[in-house]
Amino acid sequence: MLINVGAEFGTHLESGDIATELIDILNKLPEKEFILDFKDVIFITMNFAQAYYMAKSVSSKKISEINLSDSIKVTMGAADEAVNP
Repeated sequence: MLINVGAEFGTHLESGDIATELIDILNKLPEKEFILDFKDVIFITMNFAQAYYMAKSVSSKKISEINLSDSIKVTMGAADEAVNP
């Protein structure tokens, strides 16, 4: 299932609570695989990214990301390394 993150959660993702809410919603859906499309997301904070990877790591769902801007890739990569060393 493809989800446009920017359309659903906003173009500026600053709160870890948003990341946790996003994964919680996915966990409640019957689908087992999700592709999160970040094409409309302009900015994320490290707080969002770390909470996202922490929640994703304990989810039973297969979650992948597409269309990350270069700056978001850097933040997400750093957060992924911090959460999953």
